[in-house]
Amino acid sequence: MKGMRCRCGQAVYFNNHTCVNCGRRLGFDSGKLTMRAEREPGAGLPFCANRASAIRCNWLTATGAAGGLCLSCSMSRVIPSLEKPENHERWRKLEQAKHRLVYDLLRLGLPVDPQQLRFEFKEDRRTNPHVSEQHVYTGHAYGVITINAAEADEVFREEMRQAMNEPWRTLLGHLRHESGHHYFHFVVDDTNRDEARRLFGDESANYDAALQHYYADGPLPDWSANFISAYATAHPSEDWAECWAHYLHIRSVLEVAVDSGVLKVSRQGNWYDRFVELVLALNEIMRALGLPDAYPFVLTAPVAKKIEFVHRAIARATAGT
Repeated sequence: MKGMRCRCGQAVYFNNHTCVNCGRRLGFDSGKLTMRAEREPGAGLPFCANRASAIRCNWLTATGAAGGLCLSCSMSRVIPSLEKPENHERWRKLEQAKHRLVYDLLRLGLPVDPQQLRFEFKEDRRTNPHVSEQHVYTGHAYGVITINAAEADEVFREEMRQAMNEPWRTLLGHLRHESGHHYFHFVVDDTNRDEARRLFGDESANYDAALQHYYADGPLPDWSANFISAYATAHPSEDWAECWAHYLHIRSVLEVAVDSGVLKVSRQGNWYDRFVELVLALNEIMRALGLPDAYPFVLTAPVAKKIEFVHRAIARATAGT
């Protein structure tokens, strides 16, 4: 993410509502991908209607959006019940993660249409006995990304991470992964489908049967040589979505590192070398603090080829946008 500044020159951040230097209220402009500040403190901007809600949205209203909502908030079709006090914080965390995802998609030039891509943040009976659904699973279907609202709770998410034997589990990771399912048919077509299938496998293979096999037998013992995660072995579509998510992770981290001066812009070396160098240092910093690795994954040569394909597929599909 690029650095942002207030009118007064003060550095501000993606989640900021007010400039700490001059007191101007701030609003993120999703059309220009920049932070806007009031001309004078209190002068006002077209703030999202959810600025005053539990999520304290700091985006500006999207042109033509119903209800005075920003682009991101207009994409939320279902939110957790606000009659439960704990859901206010859950909703806020879910929307903050979605802000990051929508920024990613817009930055790449991908189409972000609230009529085509929507979000449902649902509860199930594990955390709310008054709802009808026994289990809500994170997933994507027909342009709707569903996230169990309890994933916004660190304890629940950690329990799920351990139960699923995952090295890493975050709200943003969920959203980036599921967005990969949504955009697959936008960036992969008859011109590059054969290459995609050589790298990831045939996405038309029976999905339900593949998932049943995965959960019954687990991944192959040597999965780490060719896949970014164990779950990526479950089905070619999951391999694609995992690599898509990691492409968004990598691109975002490198953008911040370059913009902040941690990495120097250079024509020498590729994204792989630069990211690995950065992540090794970052992981060592986390270990020095007694914390888990920031990026506990291994980018083997086959995985790097898959992520490079994601990059090329997006670039081809968005050329001219």
